[in-house]
Amino acid sequence: MNYTLKLLTLSDSLIGSALSYGSIIDSDIVFDARGLPYIPAKRVKGLFRDAATDLIHNTSLAQIFPIDSGLIETFYGSIGNNNPNPSIIFQNLQLDQFQDIEPWIDYLMDKYDYAVNIPSIQNYFTEIRTQTAIDPQTKTAKEHSLRTSRVLKKEFSFSGEIIVSSANEGIQNLLALSCLYIRRMGSMRNRGFGKVQLDLVNQMGESVCLEVKDKLEASCIN
Repeated sequence: MNYTLKLLTLSDSLIGSALSYGSIIDSDIVFDARGLPYIPAKRVKGLFRDAATDLIHNTSLAQIFPIDSGLIETFYGSIGNNNPNPSIIFQNLQLDQFQDIEPWIDYLMDKYDYAVNIPSIQNYFTEIRTQTAIDPQTKTAKEHSLRTSRVLKKEFSFSGEIIVSSANEGIQNLLALSCLYIRRMGSMRNRGFGKVQLDLVNQMGESVCLEVKDKLEASCIN
């Protein structure tokens, strides 16, 4: 069973990388060969595993959606265990309409490389932010504390597939609940970064999250 995971950035976000960019940027995000940002599957899977762990131990939620705790080991595996045949596969989240954008970027980079190049594409999707630590005694910036980060701008949409080898209602509900549970991702979440909105769409184009949300709201009313 294949699902489409949709992600919308609601605030500037530092997602997917602990890499630096030379001596200029201390924390960077991930780009492809054309300079387009994407969200690595490994980061998404880790976020969903953490969300699933929290949700399964929620006793109130278990009364509405009885989910077997063994689903985490079955589908996400043990931490550090690289299963060659995983029960669930997360793909990288690419910008929406990525396949339509890609040939145009190649064309423009070839014909107008002085204006359309990797740095200009990166600058369109990102911003540079700086921060420093303040000495509580002197109320001035601490020496050598200046840090520079490149963040993904808000209001960009990404999508990618989640492939489940043996889908059932339990794992579908768990994936949908995880989408509703996850509100932030990436670094500096405690400073307002990384606010996101997720949705899970089935092969018929229907939102599984909407169905689960309606069931949750109905249980609260009753």
